[in-house]
Amino acid sequence: MTEPIDTTGMMLGEMKGQLRELIHNFNNMASKIDGLTERVLGAKDLPDKIKALEDRVSKLEADKNRRDGAMGFGAWLIKSPAVAWFAALAFAAWSLLKGKA
Repeated sequence: MTEPIDTTGMMLGEMKGQLRELIHNFNNMASKIDGLTERVLGAKDLPDKIKALEDRVSKLEADKNRRDGAMGFGAWLIKSPAVAWFAALAFAAWSLLKGKA
């Protein structure tokens, strides 16, 4: 009859050890969650910052598109042979009128 008592005592010891391990793991997990909670609370203004950056990027893209459009029109004027011929004819007419007057 002494054998079941020893087995029961050993089982209780194992259960006690496992319970202590579970408590240790739980406390370890709780400290990790506390650290994560602090980080999340520290980043509470992150959505506002992202929205502000999205607005800023949109404004910069609109400005770039406006500049590209203006530069595109200027480049077209410079590269266009029709505009060059018109400018040359206007200059020639101006030169002829200035020369006669």
